[in-house]
Amino acid sequence: MEPTLVRNAVVGDEAALARVHLDCWRETYQHILSPAFLAGQNVEDRQAMWERALNGPGAARQFVAEAGGVIVGFAGTKPPSTEWPDKQELWGLYLLKAHHGSGLGQQLLQAAIGNGGAVLWVAEDNPRAHAFYRRNGFTLDGERKLLEEWEDLPILHMVR
Repeated sequence: MEPTLVRNAVVGDEAALARVHLDCWRETYQHILSPAFLAGQNVEDRQAMWERALNGPGAARQFVAEAGGVIVGFAGTKPPSTEWPDKQELWGLYLLKAHHGSGLGQQLLQAAIGNGGAVLWVAEDNPRAHAFYRRNGFTLDGERKLLEEWEDLPILHMVR
């Protein structure tokens, strides 16, 4: 079994994070989003996003999962908002399918938000993620919206 590790993301991880980000999106959303949409996503845009994230004030809130020294997933949080002042927002948690069930997703979640209050948005048609978050104390709060920039992908709000 290859050694695994969850750690803070650091400057220098951007290129690997960009590739994993896109690969995770394609694995996770291939049944929801069109092939044209997924093909239109590119490493350069994701790398620029990660460069901003890892060089900005929220850098300490970004985490990576490694297996055998290779980044295979990530999680990131935002600080509490005025709407949820006592909860941080989990803006993303993705892990390559080959590592589902390995415990790395649980470790990423723990590193990112611990046991405290948090909120997140999850794709409506992602039952695996729903089950994972429910096991970790999240419940749907009834809020739903469409992500216009993601082909009107329906997403649901969860809170813990």
